[in-house]
Formats: sequence, C-alpha cells, structure tokens
Amino acid sequence: MSKQKRHIELNNQVTRRTEDGFFDLEKDIQAKDAFIEEVKSKTKKFPSELERLQWMVKNDFYYDLFKQYGGKKAIEKLLDRTVNVEVEEPFEFKSYMAATKFYSGYVAKTNDGKTYLENYEQHVFIVAAYLAQGDSDQAVKHYWAMYDQVYQPATPTFMNAGRSRRGELVSCFLLSTGDSLNGINYTESTTKQLSKLGGGIATDLTNIRSRGSSIKGIEGVAKGALPVAKAIQNAVGYADQLGQRPGAAAVYINVFHMDSLEILDSKKVNADEDVRLSTVSIGLIAPTLFFEIAERNETLHMFDPLDVKRVTGQELGDVDIADVYDELVSDSSVRKKSINAREYLEMIAKTQKESGYPYVMFKDNANKQHPLKNIGEVKMSNLC
Repeated sequence: MSKQKRHIELNNQVTRRTEDGFFDLEKDIQAKDAFIEEVKSKTKKFPSELERLQWMVKNDFYYDLFKQYGGKKAIEKLLDRTVNVEVEEPFEFKSYMAATKFYSGYVAKTNDGKTYLENYEQHVFIVAAYLAQGDSDQAVKHYWAMYDQVYQPATPTFMNAGRSRRGELVSCFLLSTGDSLNGINYTESTTKQLSKLGGGIATDLTNIRSRGSSIKGIEGVAKGALPVAKAIQNAVGYADQLGQRPGAAAVYINVFHMDSLEILDSKKVNADEDVRLSTVSIGLIAPTLFFEIAERNETLHMFDPLDVKRVTGQELGDVDIADVYDELVSDSSVRKKSINAREYLEMIAKTQKESGYPYVMFKDNANKQHPLKNIGEVKMSNLC
C-alpha cells in the first residue's frame, strides 16, 4: 500500500467503532503521522534555512525580506531567535484534518504543485517577518505567538503574508446588487476580482426585482434573485486564489422580498440541482416587524422590490418596512406573495437543521446597537 493510500485508509478507519462502541481516535493520529511522513518525502531539501530563504526569494515565492531587514546577517540572527531554536516540545499537528488542511491550503509549493517548499515553522516565520515589516523584535513576538498558537491570523493573512505572488490580507467584502443588468454584471465581475484576492464576499440581493416582475413594462419576464445567486456561486468557483483556496461567498436577502422563500429553498436537502446553492452561503435579513407579525400569528406579505420603489420612491433595502408595510399591503398594484409568518419561521428552523443555513441578520437590533448610526445604516452581514 502506498503512503498516500495508507493515510487515507487510516483516516477512514476512524469512524469504525471499537468493541466498546467508541470511535477509534488513535487511527486519526496514525493517519496524521502517515500523512506527515508523505509530506516530508515530497518536501524540497536545502542545506540550511538561510539558503532556503534565499532560494525562495530568488525564485519569486517570498517577498525580499533580506532587503527589508537589512541583509543576510540580520536574517541569520532572526532565524536563530525563531526557526533555529531547539524547543523542548516541537510543534505537532493535533489531528489529521489540521495537517491536511494546512498542507493543502496554506503552504508554498513548486509551480507544478508537486513539491512542498515549507513546513509549519517556516510558514509561520515568513508570515511573522512580513507582519513585523522589518522590526526584528516584533517579528520574534509574532513568530512565537503563532507557533504556540496563542495568536492565529485570519485565513487570507496567514496564507498570503510574505508571498511575492499573493492575494490580499483581508477577510471579508460586502456588495449590494443594483436592479439592472449592468448592476448585476458589475457585481458578478467584482465578485470574481475580490475572490481572486482571497477574501470572502457577501452580496445583498434585496433590491433585485422578483421573479415574474416586469422589465420595460413587459410583465412576467424578470428572472428574480436566485439566478443572480447562482451566478455569484459560479463566479467564486471560477476565480479561486491560484487554485489554492476556493472562493467563498454568501448572498443575503430581506424576508420581505418575494424571492426570499426561493433563496431559502435553495438549501433544502431535496432541492433540485437547478436551484440548489451548493457552495454559496445564504442569509436572511429580518427586520423586527417580521417577528412581530409572527408573534401575532398573522399572514406575512412579501413584495416585489420594483413595486416598492415605485410606490415609496425607495429601494426595499433602504426603506423602513415598518413605516410602509400597511400601505404596501393595501395597494392592489403592488405584487406580493403571502405566507403565515410562523410557518415561515418553521421553514427557517427546518432548513437550518438540515443545512446550517440560513444565517439570520436581525437588522433593527443591529442598527440600535450600531455606534456609527450617524454615518449610515447596517443593511446586511458578511460571510463570517
């Protein structure tokens, strides 16, 4: 059996219960150890750590830390305070998943992806050196904090810091889609660019006219919010970060949007593949009015954002729904969909149990606590 098949087989054995009925967690440690042995056999060897760093800079894997820290001697001293220190308890991954996640998603590899160029300590060193920006003492503090796992940078920072060919060090971006083809295309294009940089993207679909709405006066031709969500899913699937980190995105929609139920259905276990959002997270923006209607056990009316804008002069995502709800309900020209509010809540709970989604963003509560409310309103949340 090859080394690769060995660690996979050992990992599969973890869920096989032992005679006493427990999982065989020792197999996880064995799988981890077998995996680490495979990694070592596929790691490029260097005469010294200093020479490895020089090679990494020369071959465009690391930024020029020699220039930033003042030359070879300065880096040698920094190495002697970090990577070259002999510790009583060397770093060790605690599980198979932790080890495979690190080596599949964080470490530098040769351009063909077949050979590893760093281990955990070496990766932590270059991240620490970059974050310290030439301050050796600060680099040492960063190194040991990460080595001891007292401090862990966010994924984009931990993956990208110190690399010469890299994405950005930020985690999350927020977008809002306009109700036009140009606006939707711009959102999709921007999503790809942000995904390429390594961050997660959350997009608010609240202002997109609902499925079956009109376009230029022609009734029933609008496709609604779900196809835009599918396009975002395809965008982050296409623009990953140099193949190392998959793109990640979430879509949010207000519960008073007619398509919010359709977005919710996209995460059901039995959802058709044409509507399933398999990799994109979903979230519902829930104003307090939604819960008040549910508390009274009344019918919830959801609206077409195009009609909301026509009647109120504001986008659905901007309007205070509590102020205009009764007006929209009584206006027969406003397209609407209705459901018992408690039934909607039960659907949310059931879908959360099945899939972990949707996230629920309590819009009014968030804005009551928002310390910068004089600047603007919190309208959505992020991927995290």
